[in-house]
Amino acid sequence: MLGFLSARQAGLEDPMRFQRTESTRRVLGLELNKDRDIERIHGSGVNTLDIEPVEGRYMLSGGSDGVIVLYDLENSSRQLYYTCKAVCSIGRNHPDVHKYSVETVQWYPHDTGMFTSSSFDKTLKVWDTNTLQVTFDSFCNSQVVPVAPSLTTAQ
Repeated sequence: MLGFLSARQAGLEDPMRFQRTESTRRVLGLELNKDRDIERIHGSGVNTLDIEPVEGRYMLSGGSDGVIVLYDLENSSRQLYYTCKAVCSIGRNHPDVHKYSVETVQWYPHDTGMFTSSSFDKTLKVWDTNTLQVTFDSFCNSQVVPVAPSLTTAQ
């Protein structure tokens, strides 16, 4: 790695080559966790995951079936091998469920009582985590790209 950095600093290497190499190295180093599993709720593929930033205890998942699931990652059983249970889900029978694939779920950075989702149905939704009700719904004229709430607060 130091050789890459030295060559890049000297202008001998393409700056993007180091980024591609490091990204590849990290992807090849990924492994499945052998002592933890996740309860299967989605009927098809999972497109997006986000772990809440405050405690790291809850995880959102968004699927190609339009379903959003909230998981509790805490090992309350204290067993070596355990399955993380779904706390709740916004399933196909929920009135505010996305009509198409969920592409992004993201916790609001300052308050785990809120999260956002975007979908191929051209909607961006802000959810109240406690009630699982939509507090803001925006229809867009084109596909919504991944959304990231701002980490700054208004002064």
